[in-house]
Amino acid sequence: MSTERYVVTGRIRTMDPARPVAEAMAVADERIVAVGGLAEALAAGPPATAVVDLGTATIMPGLIDTHLHMQRGGLKIIHDLGDATHDLDLVIATMRDKGFGPGWGPQPPALADRAAALRLVQPLMHQLGFTGIIDPATTEDELRGYQESRRRGELTMRVVAMPYPNVGDLEHPDVDGAIERLRGIGVSTGFGDDLLRIGGIKVYFDGEAMKGEALRRTPWPHSGSTGYQRIPTAEFQRLMDFCATGGWSVGVHAVGGAAIAAVLGCFAEADRKEPIAGRQWQIIHGYLEVEPESMALAARLGVVLAAQPSIALRNAAGLVERLGDGALLMNPLRSWLDAGVPVVLGSDGPFFPFDPRELIWSAVTRRVRDRAEPLAPQEAITVAEALAAYTATAAEAAFDGDRRGRLTPGRLADWVAFDRDPLDVEPDELLTLRVLRTVVGGRTVYEAAA
Repeated sequence: MSTERYVVTGRIRTMDPARPVAEAMAVADERIVAVGGLAEALAAGPPATAVVDLGTATIMPGLIDTHLHMQRGGLKIIHDLGDATHDLDLVIATMRDKGFGPGWGPQPPALADRAAALRLVQPLMHQLGFTGIIDPATTEDELRGYQESRRRGELTMRVVAMPYPNVGDLEHPDVDGAIERLRGIGVSTGFGDDLLRIGGIKVYFDGEAMKGEALRRTPWPHSGSTGYQRIPTAEFQRLMDFCATGGWSVGVHAVGGAAIAAVLGCFAEADRKEPIAGRQWQIIHGYLEVEPESMALAARLGVVLAAQPSIALRNAAGLVERLGDGALLMNPLRSWLDAGVPVVLGSDGPFFPFDPRELIWSAVTRRVRDRAEPLAPQEAITVAEALAAYTATAAEAAFDGDRRGRLTPGRLADWVAFDRDPLDVEPDELLTLRVLRTVVGGRTVYEAAA
C-alpha cells in the first residue's frame, strides 16, 4: 500500500466518542479524509479510488508505547541475538529468559550501531501494532541516534524523546548544571516534527521497588530504610520551577507513596508560578502505596500518570512476598482513573515485558507472573480503558492529541488492523491477538504473511 489515496474497510474502532464505530476510512497521503460508511468514504476520493478490504479485521488507531527505551532495545537485541532479522516471538522469549539488562560491550555503540539498532527494532515494534513511542531519559547519544535514523530516511516510528538532564544523586544533584544544560539546548518541549519531537525532561526522584529504594512512609522490612531520595526536595523544587517557567514539560520517576506525594507537592508549588495543566507533566510509574490525597492533587493539577503494567507483571509476586498484602494494591490504575487522572500505558522495555497484548491482559485481569491469584481485583481496568491509554490518551501525552490517537478526518493516518476485535474477546484471548497490518502516515510499515 502506498501513501496514495485509498479506502480501507473492516470493523473500525475509531476511539472517537462521537462516532466510535465505522465501516470504512478514506486516506489521502498521510491523513484521514473521511470515516463512516463505504459510500461516504469513497465520495471523499477521486474516481477509481482503491478499496482495501480487510474483511473481519478490526482497525484501530496505532498504539503508542508511552515509556519505551526503543534504541536501547535494538542495541540489546544485537548484543543478545546478532544484527540479523529476528522472529518476534524469539525476541520476546529472549528478553524474558536472558534478563533485561541493556548490554552492549566494552566500547559504547557508535552512531552507525545506533542506526542499525533502530533498523532492527522498529519492524518488531510495528509487528505489535505500535506506530509511536515516548522514549524517556533519552541521552545525547540516543538523540543523535534518532536524528541519524531520521536523516537516513529510516525512522518509521513516531518518536517523542524525553531528554535526561544528568541530574545526579542526593549528595551531588547538580541542579544548576542541569538547568544550564537545558538552557543551552536552545529549544524546549514540543520542538520537532511529526516523526521526531522533544518531549518533557525525565527526572528520577526515588529508586526501584525491587531494590528496596522506592521512597515509603514506613521502612522497608529487610533494610530498615524508607528508601532512597535522589534529589533533595529544595533542589528538586528549583528544577521544577525552572521547567514550569521555561517551557519544559517534566516526567518524574516516582514509585513509592512518599515520593509521589513529595513530587506532586513540588508540582503544585511550580504551578503557582506558571500553570502546568495541559502541559503533560507526568508521574512516571506511581505504583506502590499511592495515597488518595496524591491522586486528588494530581487530578487538580492536570498531571498524567505514565503507568507500566509490565512492572507489576514481573515484580508483583516478589513485592507481595516482601511487603505483605499491602502490595496487592500496587499499580492501582482503577483508583487513578476514578480520581480523574489521565492514565497512559507503556512498558519500560527492554528492561520489562513490552508486548501490549500481555500488558493489557494483566491490567484487565490483575494477573501477574509467578502468582496464581490475581492482585487486588478492584484495581482492574477495562479493555476499552486500556486501549484508550495506548491510543487517544497516549497521543495527548505525546503532545499530539489533535493529530493522533483517534481515527477521525484530518488526523494522521496511523492505524493497526487486528485479526479479532479486542473489545469482543475473552481476556485470555487478548494474549493471542494477531496484528495483520500496521500503517504510519498512510504507509504500510508491517503486513502479516497471508
